[in-house]
Amino acid sequence: MINEQENKASLNKMSDLEYTKNDTEMMRYRVNGLSYKIGLLAMVFSILGAFICLNSVQPNDIQTIFKILLNVVVLLGGFLCAEMVKNYSHKGAIAQIVFGGITAARIFYYPLLLMIHYNGYKDAIAAADDVAAKSHEKYLAQTILSYEKQTKYATAFLPADGNLRAIFAMICFAISAICFITAGIIGFKRAQKLSTYMNSIKESK
Repeated sequence: MINEQENKASLNKMSDLEYTKNDTEMMRYRVNGLSYKIGLLAMVFSILGAFICLNSVQPNDIQTIFKILLNVVVLLGGFLCAEMVKNYSHKGAIAQIVFGGITAARIFYYPLLLMIHYNGYKDAIAAADDVAAKSHEKYLAQTILSYEKQTKYATAFLPADGNLRAIFAMICFAISAICFITAGIIGFKRAQKLSTYMNSIKESK
């Protein structure tokens, strides 16, 4: 009786081990679609957050060029990393995590500046302080100022409130950062699993 139970337990262990091997073996012939899709989703939210910020601030030669270049780097770099992670690349997975950190840092810059200048502008208008209002006005885009000044409102697809725009941008960047980091962690674990399996095959030969 005891021997039968031991045999069943050993068979169960073998079946679990065999299943793990088969699952890892299939990774050799299938791409890492999960990390790839999550990485693409990260880029979508990153672009959306950048779009909100660029349409909410006044174009400044240096800052605007920097924003556009940063978005291009995140877009192209993120896509390259997604392609690398799809093929179980350790470097691609690590790079995705780095892009996640960069995207998270963006939460605390442009959206916060938008919020600060918008609230400063509103407070200056309420206090009838034209000097302070103009200093904040230099930062805000016409899509916001046109509504505040009750002139022609040019942007119907974004809210007039600068705080709402900043919050939406923060949410987009936060989701993008989470997706980048999640894709990178999953990609690294799967790449490590496949690498260990491939090394075990080489050692057994």
